[in-house]
Amino acid sequence: MRFWAALLAAMLMLTVGSLWVYSSYEGRIGSAGPAFLTTSKDGNRTDMSQVTIYTPTSSLVNVSCNGNGIVEVYDIITGKLVDRHTVYGHARYQIVLPREGDYLVINNHTDEVSCSFRFVKNYPTREVQNALYVSGSIFALLLALIIWRWGR
Repeated sequence: MRFWAALLAAMLMLTVGSLWVYSSYEGRIGSAGPAFLTTSKDGNRTDMSQVTIYTPTSSLVNVSCNGNGIVEVYDIITGKLVDRHTVYGHARYQIVLPREGDYLVINNHTDEVSCSFRFVKNYPTREVQNALYVSGSIFALLLALIIWRWGR
């Protein structure tokens, strides 16, 4: 019985502790920019200005852009396109950066665009959320089993 009590206590502390860690930085707001994204072509050569932004976890980002262009956000590690928005004049939109790491922002157009990025909310990554759900579920099942056995 001591083993089960110790196991349940450890799982409860792990679950609550993990939730507390993420809630402590969930609302930390950061920003990047304004970033001036230009593209110029000279014969066979194309020069693109780029900006790298970093997020310590999955984040919701408010983006505000002025100018004319196509703003693209790429995950540097995987090389995958995360978001693409066409900007004519002024545009405001939200994007989700799916994991921690660096992201490359470019203007894939010949005009100039300036963008600002404001990190609104930070979230645990999908892998961490799944681990929390699994540990919480196992904790609940073990607790139900112990209460059921104790009642007999």
